[in-house]
Amino acid sequence: MAQDVAFEPSTGQPIVRPTRRFSPIWIIPIVAAVLGAWLAWKYYASRGPAITVRFETADGIAAGKTPVMCRSVNVGTVENVSLTSDLKGVIVTMQMTAQATRLLTEDTQIWVVRPRYGAGGISGLSTLVSGSYIELAPGVSEAARREFVGLEQPPVTPQGVPGVHVTLITDVAGGIAPGTAITYKGLAAGRIETRIFHPENGKVEFRAFISAEFAPLVRTNTKFWNASGIDMQVGANGLQLRTGTLESLLMGGVTFGQGDGAPSGPPAPDGATFALYGSFEDTKKFSMRSSVPYLLLFTGSARGLNEGAPVEFRGVRIGTVNGVSFRYLPNNPERRVPVLIQVDPSFITDLPSDTTEAAENFVADAVRNGMRASLKTGNLLTGQMYVDLDFQKDAPPATVAELDGYRLIPTTSGGLGELQDKATALLDKLAALPLDETVRNATAALDAVKTMSETLSKTAGGFNAESPVYRQLTATLRELDETLRSVKTLADTLEQKPNSLIFGKGKATPTPSPAARENRRR
Repeated sequence: MAQDVAFEPSTGQPIVRPTRRFSPIWIIPIVAAVLGAWLAWKYYASRGPAITVRFETADGIAAGKTPVMCRSVNVGTVENVSLTSDLKGVIVTMQMTAQATRLLTEDTQIWVVRPRYGAGGISGLSTLVSGSYIELAPGVSEAARREFVGLEQPPVTPQGVPGVHVTLITDVAGGIAPGTAITYKGLAAGRIETRIFHPENGKVEFRAFISAEFAPLVRTNTKFWNASGIDMQVGANGLQLRTGTLESLLMGGVTFGQGDGAPSGPPAPDGATFALYGSFEDTKKFSMRSSVPYLLLFTGSARGLNEGAPVEFRGVRIGTVNGVSFRYLPNNPERRVPVLIQVDPSFITDLPSDTTEAAENFVADAVRNGMRASLKTGNLLTGQMYVDLDFQKDAPPATVAELDGYRLIPTTSGGLGELQDKATALLDKLAALPLDETVRNATAALDAVKTMSETLSKTAGGFNAESPVYRQLTATLRELDETLRSVKTLADTLEQKPNSLIFGKGKATPTPSPAARENRRR
């Protein structure tokens, strides 16, 4: 330490005073302290909030190593991984950067990126080399959040993408999963985002997204149906085959559209709920405003009549077959086949839909005027049948009766059964005819014609061969001779096989000689 020396004026004694000077050696610790403080400030200034995310498993997550990325930018690091208190999941604590603070909102989505293969394709292949990481997708909300539930699958549609979200409800998933494509006339229009099964009612709920380009096509009366695989329908209308795109054949798919000739409804709001039909044919299923049940009793076979078969009136569908079962009338002594149908007479005439009384009165009047039900074959190839309601000529008087709580519409045979009845009646009439007397009458007529022919031949013998009368008479005799042979053939056929008028002659048989016929008569 430097010292200053001075002398006391009165005594002349030296006075020593120490002097304080700044030493350069102190520069180093001062700079180090300032640098440390700056680094500490920068560290805490760049350090964002800590968040917790719950996952079902910590597969691919390592504390202190796994980064948190947002669009390939590092916005945090995993600090700790621990089990939940119920041991049904894991809690991952992440230390976020300061720039990630504004990304942590109420609708932020967080998931683990790892190799995956699903309906949406193959993703996460880059993690085979770099390892798994956690992806963060910012939301559009402004409310802050620090505790999240991580997604087990990456979201199909990022937050904020313009479009419309819809909910689809169905009974059977049919191979549809998150990532399944939604198409419109073969064009990619959206994706299935989530799939939720509700065990309380057995329904499957899908959350779907339709892009902004196709969002105006989603109306309140739009129909969604499963376009996966090959749809083949065999019914009374024949064989119908419908296929989707190659992607839908391999991975499944959903499509949508308006009904044939149906006017467009108002635009569907975001989050609207629609029914997801199993096929395109299901979207065209017959629907009735106000239906009335009736029971039909058929004496013949109802093979080929299935549940859902149409009930038609002169080719116009007015109802549906609900079932074919003896359980409707288990104590019926005649064992007629009960067929339960639902009909809507408003397809024939204008009737109020608020009550079924007018429809019941309309059917009752029609039955009194001769309307009957019959089974008709809708397709000869498949044998499918349908119920036909129509007015019958000379129908016996009948009314709509009630039996065991069912209203009964009278029935008649139709289709093949009607043909069988007519054939049986014709055979009965033929069986009642006196065929032996008919054969004898034909033989007597044949003999009379033969006698007349011989007489004419003798009479013509006196005429000149060149005269016009002779030539005309000769032509007449020739025609009589041909007629004679035809009548003879007919008489022989009736004698040998009387039922040949119905079933034909069959195999050709040799014509018996006159001697053989004489012996047969004896």
